[in-house]
Amino acid sequence: MRRSRIGFLFLHPFSESLGSTTRVLEIAKSLRRKGYEVVIYDPFEKEQLVDGVKVRKIRLFGPFDLIFRRIYYALKKIYYGEKTKKLTASKIFRENAFYRSIAKDLIKKITQDKLELLVIEQDFAIVPGILAAKETNIPAIVDLHNITAEELVAAGIINYEDEEFLEMQKELGALLNETDGIVVVSEALRNYVRETYNFNKDIVLVPPSGRPRISKIPQRTPPYKLIYAGLVSYREKVDLFVKSLPYLNEKGFKFETYMTRKGEELNKIMQVSSQKKLKINFFWFKSRRELFDFMKTCHVGILTSSKNKARELGPPIKLLDYISVGLPVVANYIGGWSEIIEKEKIGILTDSTPKDFANGIIELISDLENYYRYANNALNLVREKYNWDKSITPLINLISKIS
Repeated sequence: MRRSRIGFLFLHPFSESLGSTTRVLEIAKSLRRKGYEVVIYDPFEKEQLVDGVKVRKIRLFGPFDLIFRRIYYALKKIYYGEKTKKLTASKIFRENAFYRSIAKDLIKKITQDKLELLVIEQDFAIVPGILAAKETNIPAIVDLHNITAEELVAAGIINYEDEEFLEMQKELGALLNETDGIVVVSEALRNYVRETYNFNKDIVLVPPSGRPRISKIPQRTPPYKLIYAGLVSYREKVDLFVKSLPYLNEKGFKFETYMTRKGEELNKIMQVSSQKKLKINFFWFKSRRELFDFMKTCHVGILTSSKNKARELGPPIKLLDYISVGLPVVANYIGGWSEIIEKEKIGILTDSTPKDFANGIIELISDLENYYRYANNALNLVREKYNWDKSITPLINLISKIS
């Protein structure tokens, strides 16, 4: 059976959106294992092979291409700025010179690579993706990790009653209905898309998944290493974990705390750590392999989250990263995806108070029998259920149907 040539349009530096990058690379790797030819197009990355997957750089604006990564950070500040929301939210789904520049080079590369299908990663890439797919006459599907309008509401940038929100939703709905299908990360997001945008083509579910990174659970001795391996951002409610640390200190447990050195809330958290002498170890690894090697030595995966529509729609990829190395997790309950932790018996759920979160960590590391039961359940879960090679089956079926 002949396999398709598939391209992914991804508009992030690989190092700036850990969960999204992981999703794109892992789906691409699984498709490649199934015999598909896969290439990722990204304006921020050099031409290279990443875990065997071909990455091609989208060229933008001639000589300005060299400083485009710096422009990315500036745009991100504007994007999340209260005073600049009308410059971003109201125009994100409208054609402009920036999108046309992306589409122009993407069209050239689609033709060179003889692509047969384009996967548009995330809703904010949909305009240039559709422009390129139409020009090259290939089908396009969009992989929704979340809904940008909902993320802006969760960040406090816009409100549900704002004209910007209503316009974004209207424009996104029209664009989605120009695609040939949609991939989503959760059942909640599938229902949301169906009901909000009246999308009546195929919507397939490819949930966040993982790959087993160890063969068996090692013995883990004190000091207990607590790791938070996601971006330090507003939506992750990292301050809940930070505020729980003094309660852990009171109990006299020997523990070490590790936290990613990246995210818009990093400086704030570092200041708190310094002022309260929390001794948080901030880290960053150049490759995910190095990260996983370190995570194998840890004891508990920390999974805090804010509670809002955006978080309910988009499960965190770091949950799967934790269980891929057999790390039991402690998370605050927000409904939706957090129920997996209790259902699959892979960790402890708490309420959203620092004291209860600290008690959840203590409960987990105080009962060794339960700890190793949770650890083995976690590793088995990523082997048997939430595994990328298995979870992409609905995507493969969609590709076969439309290409």
